[in-house]
Formats: sequence, structure tokens, C-alpha cells
Amino acid sequence: MVKKRRSFWLMWLAAAVFMALGLTSALADTTQVLPDGSYSVQTSYYTDAAGTKSSNAMSSFWGQSGQLTVKNNQATLTFTQKAMMNLMTSATFDGHNLKKTANGQSGTWSVNLSPQDAVKLETQSIHSGTVVYNVNGSNYSQSFYVKLTSGLPATIDQPGDYQLGVKYDEADGENDSGQPSMIQSGGLWADQLTYHLDSAGSASINLEQPKMMDYMAQLSIDGQKMTKQAADKATSGSWTGTLPLSSVRKLTVGGKLVGNMTYTVPGLFTHNVDVIIVITSKQLVKADPLATTAVVDPDADSTSGTPATQPAPQPQPQPAPQPATGTSANNDTNTTDSKSTGSNSNATQQKNDTSAPAPQPKKDTPASTKTLSVTYNKIGSQGEDLNQPSMIQTDGIWSDQISLKDNGNGTVTVTLTQPKLMNYMTSAAFDGVTLDKHVASATAQSGSWTAVLPKSQVDKYKVGSKIVAKVSYTIPGAFTHNESVLVVIKGIAQGNDDKPAAAGKTSGDQLAPDKAATSDQLAPNVVATSDQPAVKTGSLNTDAAPVSAATLPLAVGNNQKVLPQTGNSGSLFLTILGIMVVALATIIGIFSLRRKNGKEI
Repeated sequence: MVKKRRSFWLMWLAAAVFMALGLTSALADTTQVLPDGSYSVQTSYYTDAAGTKSSNAMSSFWGQSGQLTVKNNQATLTFTQKAMMNLMTSATFDGHNLKKTANGQSGTWSVNLSPQDAVKLETQSIHSGTVVYNVNGSNYSQSFYVKLTSGLPATIDQPGDYQLGVKYDEADGENDSGQPSMIQSGGLWADQLTYHLDSAGSASINLEQPKMMDYMAQLSIDGQKMTKQAADKATSGSWTGTLPLSSVRKLTVGGKLVGNMTYTVPGLFTHNVDVIIVITSKQLVKADPLATTAVVDPDADSTSGTPATQPAPQPQPQPAPQPATGTSANNDTNTTDSKSTGSNSNATQQKNDTSAPAPQPKKDTPASTKTLSVTYNKIGSQGEDLNQPSMIQTDGIWSDQISLKDNGNGTVTVTLTQPKLMNYMTSAAFDGVTLDKHVASATAQSGSWTAVLPKSQVDKYKVGSKIVAKVSYTIPGAFTHNESVLVVIKGIAQGNDDKPAAAGKTSGDQLAPDKAATSDQLAPNVVATSDQPAVKTGSLNTDAAPVSAATLPLAVGNNQKVLPQTGNSGSLFLTILGIMVVALATIIGIFSLRRKNGKEI
């Protein structure tokens, strides 16, 4: 009984294997690619990978559309930047370096994609990107996400030679009656139809007719007129023609095409017949070579047009929203409005400038000094500590040593040292009090900020205390940004040292451009209130430098790899293997029956 059951399962296994092999031979694996053409792709930009938080910055820079050009199934994706191109040094898309082509304040970013990467550009798909920009000699990286919302073509099968198994049913109007037509029962047309699919998605078809070719007047398939290939008065021949992409998409198992045929019996009648061509099987016979690499662009780092030295176009001013703040008796410290952008930025930048030294204590009073060791963390919308380093920390904009000098009159002078980018700063505040800016000149890159606070307020500062600070900076002619941070006290040192805190010292890591910020930072006319780190790189990372991209004709070069081709040999092998499996299953079944009969005797 056990052996009988085992034989039964062996037979089922053999049948299943044979069916699988037969299916494999009938449906050879095909690679999907994008059809050739030029497409306008609609886009939207986000600060998060889920595509829920819009990025006004990237929408302002790169707009709401891109251009996709496909040739030989290789693609070039191009984004157009409308402003501030002169600040940008490099950009990436899904890890691919984009090619920068600048023309003053505007320009384009483009990348060449292999067929295998191009096919990933699907409607509603989300892709990652970064831009690296330079401010005052320092490089910063901003990350973003782009959703391709519409305009992308549907994929097609890999170009090559295909063979379809077909049958011909009677047409019931425009529908399939399910009954064999006169074409099917009379064997007028072959039960196979072959075609070659090109990279644009058009199919050149061939249909053989073994009899009565001399009676045929015309044939159209899916509305496309076929050409009769037969000698005069020959009884056999073939029909050839080209089907457009819309009809090619029907060339799948179960797909149906409408054929219209006219034939004439001399001296008797002319008859017009509609027939439904039903596809019963599909096989890739031989694939065309398909590149596995993107087109190589020898002009890897091109900048064309006029050098970007002219001022950026003046944006329209907008009211600056209030930044998030902590709880303080005087927490309205946003002293920058949107008029600081563009030509008015210099006046705003000097609003709090003074060449006078920081306030000094009276000479008859000993100067007692405390030094706070601090870090600068991101602040949440409710004033909470996000426990992540802010741009002030990661970029070393402020020293991590803050000086508190007792003036001996119930007040304390707070001094924050800034070693860089001081010429871009317009205002700052500490614990709800506006800071005064101290620089040697309007163009000085370093300086300090001071404010006089009540001693009773400063006496509350302990290790672990968290103080709200704010800074506003302006990129002339571009944008204004408000940054709110939490100053977290890590240590307090006592002393009578009148020396200022060490300039430029910071405990934050210097992030490479590929460790990009995920916040929306670069929007012109947008005053951001969240903590949006601009990550200093120090120097351009060679991995982020623009490299090869797209403008050459996208032909398969001699040095490009191609996929192996699929022919009939594999199908023959699978057929022979299937026959062997069936033969083995038959032998096993006969052997089992003989054993059973022997036991019964």
C-alpha cells in the first residue's frame, strides 16, 4: 500500500514537472524596458521618503516637471533649475551623479540610465536625491525625495523576435463568438504568427497563408493594412505589416486582435469577413542585444553659457512666520523679515552691527566669569529636545564654549563666539533676549554675539539645563532662514578669566555631503522655522562630484555589455527533458501495476 501511494505521488510529481517545463518553454523569460520616445514627466518633491511632507524648496528650484528621453531603451532624465544654479556644485538621483549644465542662474541636471535602471521609473514611484551647494567657500548638502506622478510610458517586452500561437474565431460584431471561423476550419492561415518588436514598441508582423492566396483582395489587422506577399496567381504567400504600440500591448496570451479580410471568387461574388485572432501562446525566439550600462558621456563636467556671476533675480517678499520657541518672558526674538533677501539684505545684515567692544564690567568690580560647555540640539515644534545635533552644532557655527561674565551690578554678559559665516548673519537671540552682533566690518566672517541678562535668570543655569537660542541668516538675493536650537549645558567651569571662549571649537561631527539633511531648507521666499541642518563638507566629496550624463545619441556602443540572447535551443532541450520525465513516470506506473498484479496472484 505504501509503495502504491509512493508511485502515485511520483506520477503526479512527474506530471507537474512536465507542465512547468512546458510552460517555461512556451513563455520564455522576457525583460521589460521603456519604449523609445520623449516624455514630459510630472514631479513633486518631499522632505521624507514616504512622500507626505512637501518640499517647497525643491519645487521652487526644479519645478513640477522633468524630461525623459529614451533611445535604444536607454534613458536620459533631465531636471531644469530656474534659479541659484551658481551656488550649486553637484546633485544626485537614486545614487547616480547628475551632470550640471549651467547658464547663469539657471541650468539643467541630467543623468543617463541603463535600461535596467530606466525601467524603475514608474508612475507614483519615489526616488531619493541630494543637492550640494557652496556658501562662502563651504559646501552644504540637502537631501530630498522626488515622486514621478505622471507622464511615464508603460513598459514593453525586450525588443526581439517573437512567435505567437493563434486561432481564428468568428466575430460577433466586435466580440468573440468563441466559434471557429472559416479561416480556422478551412486552414487558410497558419496557426502561428511571428513578429519583430523594435525599441520603440512597434511590431513588424508576418502571417503565412498556405492556400487560396490568389482569391485574397485585402487584409487588415487591428485597423492596420497588411501587404500581400505572393507571386501573381500564386495559391500561397504571406501578409506583412506593422502594428503600433497600442496594438502591440494586446500581444499577450489571451489577447485578441480583429482581422478584416476581403476575398473574391471570380465571376461569382466578393465577400468581406471579420475574424477574431486569439493569442493562445507567446514565445521569445531571439532577443535583440540589450545594453546593461548607461550611455557614456565624455563631457562629464560641462558648464555652458555665461559664467554665473550676475545677481540672482529678486524674489517677491513674504512675511516671515514666527519660529518655534521655548517658554520665556521675552521670547519674540525673530528680528528678520523677508525684506532682508535680495538687494535689501546688506542693510538688514548691519542692523545690529557695531564696532564697539562687548560691554565691560566696572573697573572697581572683580569680573567673575563662568564658562558653559554646551551642545546645540534640534528643537521640536513644541519646544522639545529632539536629541539630534542641529546645524549650529554639526557645522561649528558657534563655539561650544559660552562665556558668562558677572558685571557686578546684578547683570551678566553672555558671549557666544562665531568663527565663520558671520557676514551672512542678520540677528540672533539667547534665552529670549536679542543678541548684539560684534564684527570688525560688514564683510567679516567671524565675530561674536553678546547680550546682558539678569543675574537671577543666569543663576538658574545648571548642568542639563536647556536654553532656547535663535539665529537668522540671509543668502543675498536668494532666501532667509530662521534657525531655532536648544543650547544644552554639559558642564560649567568657574574662573576669573577675561579671555573670550575659544573660537571655532565644536564637538559636532563634520558630515560628508552624502549625509544630507532631510529638511526643506533652500526655498527662496520661504522662512523655515524648523531645525534644518545645512551639513558642512569642508571640501567637495569626489563621490558627489558631477560625472557622466546625458546628451549623446543613446546607441549601444562596442564597449557596452549586452545580455545573452535567447534562441530555440533552450526550448528544444526543455521539450526533450519533458518527454524523458513523462517516459520515466510511465515506466514507474507500469512497474507499480505489475507488482500489484503479482501480489494479487
